[in-house]
Amino acid sequence: MMTTLTRRRALGAALAAVTLGATAACGGPAAEDGPITLDVWLMKDSAPDAVLQQINAEFQAAHPGVTVAVQVLEWDGRDVKWKTALAGDDPPDVLEMGNTDVLAYAAAGGLAELTGREFENQATWLQGLREAGSYEDRLYGVPYYGGDRVVIYRKDLWAKAGLSAPPATLAELRTAGEKLQQAGAAGRFGAAAGDFSGLYFPGRYQYAALPFLYDTGGTIAVRDGDRWTGALSTPQARAGLTNWAELVRAISRAPADADETNLPDVLAEGRAGMIIGQAWMVGSIGEDHPELADQLAAFPVPGTAGPMPVFLGGSNLASAAASPHQDLAYDWIKLMTGTKYQTLLAQNGLLPNSTSLAGVVTGITKIQMDAAAKSWFTPTSTKWSDVDNAQVLMDMLQSIAAGDATVAEATAKADAQIDQMLNAA
Repeated sequence: MMTTLTRRRALGAALAAVTLGATAACGGPAAEDGPITLDVWLMKDSAPDAVLQQINAEFQAAHPGVTVAVQVLEWDGRDVKWKTALAGDDPPDVLEMGNTDVLAYAAAGGLAELTGREFENQATWLQGLREAGSYEDRLYGVPYYGGDRVVIYRKDLWAKAGLSAPPATLAELRTAGEKLQQAGAAGRFGAAAGDFSGLYFPGRYQYAALPFLYDTGGTIAVRDGDRWTGALSTPQARAGLTNWAELVRAISRAPADADETNLPDVLAEGRAGMIIGQAWMVGSIGEDHPELADQLAAFPVPGTAGPMPVFLGGSNLASAAASPHQDLAYDWIKLMTGTKYQTLLAQNGLLPNSTSLAGVVTGITKIQMDAAAKSWFTPTSTKWSDVDNAQVLMDMLQSIAAGDATVAEATAKADAQIDQMLNAA
């Protein structure tokens, strides 16, 4: 068993490394006597002040002698603060982490394991957030709130193209896109015929393209023991990517070498009838272009059978492995992620963590919840960032969209790269 000093040195080294390896921890130090302060680190805009005041008042009433101190962090620079704090003598007790952040810190031994703890609605947590908070089938981050992509469309252009009800299937989505494309080519929208997209879909937009792969039963990579194998070449994955490629060629005029950075501008400028974007874009586009505020609507991306599985953004709540108050941290996390406070967060526009709370959401949040009924997360390998940073998937998609490679050729190349990177020594 490591001493406390040895453990902190090992954890500090692991957290400072580019590739984080697992370090053993023997539990946090014993809780001190007397008044206790529970340090909670949340990210900016994750919860309204009124909700935080209410939960902390309820928590403190149930735990006499405990004071909750909330610190709000900016997303930029969060990693430096976490690494320093988790390797130090006084780590925060509760941390909000982006769902792509948990894996590395769990693998490094910086987070307390929460496997076996009981949480409300645990059986119906959004799958993508559950996976994001897990490492080697053990729970370290509890789903807090989510966010996903939906189809955002212009109601004015939609009406001019003779469209009404949102499509419910992938085939209907293509039909709607083709009608918009035809109306654009006829000059009904005032846009250049060769530039208008029924659905603007850039070739390198991986988090909108990969759901097509999961829609047909595919996945990115699979693990067998300690070894990962790329799964993009399976018949299921190739079928989904073929569906994506055919849709893009039929109703998108977006460049194959572009990503999603200019989606709001394309929609606002009338160069597309639809985009696939983060749900919050509905509000932000309306704020930037007030004339469109009442002309924007959204629906889940339709798949071959119901909404297409989406990649979930969002956050998880974790506890530091070296926290002296892990039981209190668990109680606070349990309260915040339970029905009462998830309902309050939903009423403030955040996507709650469980499908069982679908009845408490309305408006754009309801559309997000419908979309999140099926969700996925990237492979839970500590080396996945190597694949992501090398832009393996974006390059694969671009080569298909540009016609430089067939689906079979592009997926075989990407699988070979994934095999090499995820299994590197």
